Amino acid sequence: MVVDDLKVNYLLIKAMLGKTGAQILWAENGYQAIECLEVNQRVDVVLMDYNMPGIDGLETTLRLKSLRPGIPVISQSTFTDREDFNKAEAPFDDYIAKPINSKELITKLSRFIQ
Repeated sequence: MVVDDLKVNYLLIKAMLGKTGAQILWAENGYQAIECLEVNQRVDVVLMDYNMPGIDGLETTLRLKSLRPGIPVISQSTFTDREDFNKAEAPFDDYIAKPINSKELITKLSRFIQ
């Protein structure tokens, strides 16, 4: 599942993963992501934007992990690369910086999908 308030970012990730055969869901905000995870047990990994309106990626990730503690969440953001962001205390399982490199994305996803 891709959680990003900008459709263009979702479409870019979908295009990058097109040849993998992955089924990709889109939630344009944290509330939709939570609802999607509640009803869809087939979500294997979440690509989470950090900076979104409503509830941000950090809070959304905490809520998703309370619903499904083992769900891997990869932060896809420039915000989490900043010096003042404490990765050690964040709930993300991995990080990928925007603009996203397709090879790096597939490598990171393959760590979590068997």
